[in-house]
Amino acid sequence: MAILFSVQAFGQEKVRKLDFRLGAGFSLLGTGDMRTFNYENELNIKLNKYFTSSVSINLGRSNRGDFETASFTQGNLNIFISPFKNTGRFDFRLGTGLTYYNISDAYLAWQSWKNGVLIATKHEFENRTSFGYNVIIEGSFLITNRFLVGVKAFTQPYQNGDINSGVMLKLGMLL
Repeated sequence: MAILFSVQAFGQEKVRKLDFRLGAGFSLLGTGDMRTFNYENELNIKLNKYFTSSVSINLGRSNRGDFETASFTQGNLNIFISPFKNTGRFDFRLGTGLTYYNISDAYLAWQSWKNGVLIATKHEFENRTSFGYNVIIEGSFLITNRFLVGVKAFTQPYQNGDINSGVMLKLGMLL
């Protein structure tokens, strides 16, 4: 009798509730619609077949040559709902949450030209932080029993009037 119960216990699949995802993509940073390259590290915790929570850290960088540059660090805390359940190989989910970012801008404030030649410039620097919220649409597909690939679209309005909206390709692993 004990042998029958032990075979059944070992035959069940292990439910993986954690996954780690790396993402890379582009966004428009609303302080002048700067095209920004984003990199994301995200840890997800599956709460049940409908809900998942996540914590992530993002890094972003934009460059318009000698005239303007921006970089930011961002932290996010999100909750997702999977309206079609997160029980199969494909997970479509909608999310929202809190975001906080620190952005550093450098931009050309003044320039002087003489006979068509740039002779002087003055750059200004600005550092700001703000809270905001996330609106996320994401789909992911398990390509093996442990590895997944996905796409994420997001927008992040901030209290100071900035907005960051974009898309990201994600690769992940179930832990």
